[in-house]
Amino acid sequence: MREVIIWPLRVWLFAFSLGLAIVISIGVILSDLLLLFFLGLTLILILLLGFRSRLVIEANREQLTVGRARIESKYIESITVLDEEEIKYLRGPGINPQAHLAIRFWIKGGVKVKLNDSRDPTPYWLVSSRNPEALRTALAKN
Repeated sequence: MREVIIWPLRVWLFAFSLGLAIVISIGVILSDLLLLFFLGLTLILILLLGFRSRLVIEANREQLTVGRARIESKYIESITVLDEEEIKYLRGPGINPQAHLAIRFWIKGGVKVKLNDSRDPTPYWLVSSRNPEALRTALAKN
């Protein structure tokens, strides 16, 4: 199973609007050519930021990879599918500071992957997913 989570349209619009407002407010004292240069630079930086902040989730029976973090399935104790209220609680008042968080605020569901590794102080991973049931199924052991 592979899932890629990117910014939704509202986040793209916010980022472009904010970048445009900054460039215009600074650009009023610059020449038109310099203004266009900074506008182009801002657009490139926003696109780069959007691309770099995507969350790639890959899961199979052998391992779970979330972004740059990777764990073998033998260290996974349990996988709990979370609805909107449960994930909101776990990323808010119920948060564990030692947990690995791979969450995106615009995704309503996710999974809690409880770990069983005596060498790792991380108790669980909290991962946003549009299809948490498929993620749990992909990691299920025979």
